[in-house]
Amino acid sequence: MIRKLLIAQTVLGIGLCGIYLLPETFNIRQSAIVMSLPSNQPGWTFEQGEPSKQVLASLADDTDYELGFYYRKTPNRIGKLDLIKTFIVLSGEDMNNSIHRPERCLYAQGFEVLDSRIIDIDVGGGVTIPAQRLTAEHRSTGIKQVSYYWFTGAKVITSSHYRRTLTDIWDRVITGTNQRWAYVTISAFLNGEPPLTHHDEPFTNEMLTGFIGEIFRKIHKVEQLGGKWTAAGS
Repeated sequence: MIRKLLIAQTVLGIGLCGIYLLPETFNIRQSAIVMSLPSNQPGWTFEQGEPSKQVLASLADDTDYELGFYYRKTPNRIGKLDLIKTFIVLSGEDMNNSIHRPERCLYAQGFEVLDSRIIDIDVGGGVTIPAQRLTAEHRSTGIKQVSYYWFTGAKVITSSHYRRTLTDIWDRVITGTNQRWAYVTISAFLNGEPPLTHHDEPFTNEMLTGFIGEIFRKIHKVEQLGGKWTAAGS
């Protein structure tokens, strides 16, 4: 808790000092995200989705987004389904007002976060990315879900809201650029309503991290990211 407070104070101090150094206009750097979910993911059936009114109300007007649901028959379970929800949010030109920590969207949907930790996920090619894993429970229904999210910039992937903020301050003050960030959230219920299968958390984590490893390079411009991905755990 003390560490987070010190980081927040540092970010605030740098931001206030940097105000006097900011240029009047910024060049926009595009995120390395691909704003189109693959509809032919092997082993899964895809269905396009639309965010709830509560989620849309928490996003700025110039925000872009993609929401999709992936279904499959649960292995060795007759009449049961697995479901993975994939949500991408891309900031507008004023990223201060159009992107935030996904915890805000969870809260808007009635969820309370029970656990939060950084997990390294293998996305192939000897590369891992840092993702924030959230376990949350709905305040009224008791439904639980596991979510993984990360932020994708022009050259950087990070699970840290503070790292993203510091990167933006550096870019604006030093290079006069303003990059569009995206966040990706991939989640699944632990005890969803029928016909969804109730899985334990280890199974759900394995299913989600495996799915992320399969889909990652389809929703990112890997060539644009180059070799400057954020080290795992940051």
